[in-house]
Amino acid sequence: MKKNIHWTVVGLLVLMLILSACSSSNAGNNREEAGASPNASAEAGPGEAEPTLEPPSPIKIYAPDTSYALPSGKFLDNPTAKYLAEKTNTVPDVQFLPNTNYVEQLKLKFAAGDFPDAFLGFGLTQQDGALENGLLLPLNDLIDKYGPNLKKNIPQYAWDAVTLNGQIYGIPEPSIQPSARELFIRKDWLDKVQLGIPKTSDELLNVLRAFRDQDVNGNGDPSDEIPLATRAYAWSDENIWGMWGLQPGVSTEYEGKIIPGMIHPRFKEALRFLQTAYQEGLLDKEFLTSDLSKWRQKIYSDRAGVWGWTPEGVWSFQNEIDATSPNANADVIGIPTPVGAGFDGTAGAQILPTGKTYLVMKSSKHPEAVVQFFDWLLSNEGQIFSEIGIEGINYKKENGKIVYDPESEKKEKSEWRLLFEMHGLNQTAFEAKYDESQRAKLQAAYDISSHEGFPNLTEGMPPISSEFQVLYGTAYQEAASKIIVDNAPLDATWDAFVESWRKQGGDKLIEQLTTWYYSNKKK
Repeated sequence: MKKNIHWTVVGLLVLMLILSACSSSNAGNNREEAGASPNASAEAGPGEAEPTLEPPSPIKIYAPDTSYALPSGKFLDNPTAKYLAEKTNTVPDVQFLPNTNYVEQLKLKFAAGDFPDAFLGFGLTQQDGALENGLLLPLNDLIDKYGPNLKKNIPQYAWDAVTLNGQIYGIPEPSIQPSARELFIRKDWLDKVQLGIPKTSDELLNVLRAFRDQDVNGNGDPSDEIPLATRAYAWSDENIWGMWGLQPGVSTEYEGKIIPGMIHPRFKEALRFLQTAYQEGLLDKEFLTSDLSKWRQKIYSDRAGVWGWTPEGVWSFQNEIDATSPNANADVIGIPTPVGAGFDGTAGAQILPTGKTYLVMKSSKHPEAVVQFFDWLLSNEGQIFSEIGIEGINYKKENGKIVYDPESEKKEKSEWRLLFEMHGLNQTAFEAKYDESQRAKLQAAYDISSHEGFPNLTEGMPPISSEFQVLYGTAYQEAASKIIVDNAPLDATWDAFVESWRKQGGDKLIEQLTTWYYSNKKK
């Protein structure tokens, strides 16, 4: 099972953190259409022998250090690294750069002429300058020759996200949950108030009102429930905007132009929903100041009824509530995003076709070895390695069944290998990590995600200049806060914001987005 890993990427914070647009996305086929269902393992078929490179080739890879226990000393002294080297027929030198300023470190390395063979990126839009400065190697021919597992197991929607003008510029990790976020609800609370799963924004409001009024956590305090727990303009809000098929900073089409979702006329309906929720005491009164830790604690302590997160988070929230509030008898489930009033399109959240992406540099002396390295990681054997490690180190077999030891990761300093997890869901690893009930809950959440959401139309667009980045910033937050918290007149307040936004450079930004889209993406 893929862990949800988020890196703080310098240069993308304005768009990603403020605007709930954590990653790039692109319209594409779902996994079933692409021939790679979420439960499909990647067994290599007969006659699919891979080309072997002799002798083992040295390759240098840059990756962020994140929060994992990293090997000390020489990389290949680590047993997990040694195993990886043997299996991929390479001599890998993985260098971990500081996560806090990873992109800045990359830029400094590149400016000094210190180029790796490959480095971890996040699509093609991060601001390291590699794409714009022509430092990346197109991989089409190398993948055709050395990447049978890549071709077999990476669906087209993920390739599309790293392709410009027919050239593939990265090896992507396909998302197992195309829609980036999902709404979770306490099903046990729903049962107590005798309501069904809300299918519209109006039904969701009625559910939230029932959660507010009926002491659903049963602690005798009818005022401590938080019907809707969100954080300010963060990931937990995405499915609220998404009830109307929008997200603030995600590009959408309107009257032939490509615009940020926040200036689409329909965006006012999402603001109207949040204004109503806040004024009626349905939305957490601290939502503007709750940090991630405080927000999670409210959920774990049996106080929150509805919130949003990544689909794979459904089990972690269930697990944490069970541990923190064992008497709650909680039942956390994912639900399809309710459809907003007056909207007849596809609800959900931004589609994220990829997670991390490995980019190969033109200066690489052994690009074929890099492709072979990642091709092994997409084999069934490689997927099991990246997700649950090595037999005898991270897991053992008992009566033909794999018994995984999650505590082994920190002890053996093997957690870093998740940086090279390129598939996301291998059935063998899935069954080793989770019991039957856990798998059922997770799979249900994935199934919802795979059938909703919308693309970012400017996926793959080079980073915009700083003069345009400010257009996604505090002015948007201030206007939204006046409406939601201060109960300012919605139409007049937001129309004034949009008019000012356009005059301050928004119209020029729209022209830039539109020109790029019709030149690069519109079929």
